[in-house]
Amino acid sequence: MRTLKRLDFLKTIAIFGYGYVAKFLIKGFLPDNKIIVVTRHPEDVEDKNISAIHFDDCLPEVDGIISTIPPVNGIDPVLEKYSPICWAAYCSSTGVYGDHQGAWVTEESLCSPSNERSRQRLEIERKWMTLPNACVLRIAGIYGPGRSVFDQLETASAKRIDKPGHVFSRIHVEDIAAFGHFAFLNGLAGIYNLADNLPAPSRAVMEYACDLLGKNYPPLVSFDPAELSPMAFEFYQDCKKVSAEKIAAHGYRVKFKNYTDGLEDIINNKYQEKNPQ
Repeated sequence: MRTLKRLDFLKTIAIFGYGYVAKFLIKGFLPDNKIIVVTRHPEDVEDKNISAIHFDDCLPEVDGIISTIPPVNGIDPVLEKYSPICWAAYCSSTGVYGDHQGAWVTEESLCSPSNERSRQRLEIERKWMTLPNACVLRIAGIYGPGRSVFDQLETASAKRIDKPGHVFSRIHVEDIAAFGHFAFLNGLAGIYNLADNLPAPSRAVMEYACDLLGKNYPPLVSFDPAELSPMAFEFYQDCKKVSAEKIAAHGYRVKFKNYTDGLEDIINNKYQEKNPQ
């Protein structure tokens, strides 16, 4: 009798894109699955535990697909090439809801995007939802190691922006990865908000980070669209609180319930890396 190796039971997941979120998704799926990264630069994938193919190459049979690739001139490159019949997830954005003047939004709320980027996302979401086993992840503001307010504070241009009544919802990148794995294991379909439980003003997050570091707060400036990058302006253009009750109802509990938990974890891990036991 042949002894089956553990690899015989592994599922194969194709992850489209190799950016910040995709790299954490890979960690979330390993070592319990085989990973194929689909990217236009497979030479950048140096991890020997995963396979990488060029976007234009033929994708082998897989058990699931997750796309982290944003629209390109209003077109979704993945759907232009594939029509997946396996479980498939698309990483979208809560920007599709537009401005709700600080009210809570659920997956059933009206979508009225405020900018072209979000309008394209919404149109592409609708195309993904025509697939037989599709899951759309509407992701709030992403933060995590290497991409957080701590990195902003290391720049000379760091500042607190004062826009009374304005709040953001956020999600730690490790929760995105963990929920992606959870959704695949449970065969979830439909639309899901990914956000933590504490929408808050951006200045509050920066001030808490300064408190953790023992730093003085950077200058407080009034909101001025002319002083913001186009991406930053889009964030401040809308105000809403994103509800994640649906993922909780399906049994997923966010690891980082609020920005305080997330920032403390980032700073603790950074300290441990600099001062290993």
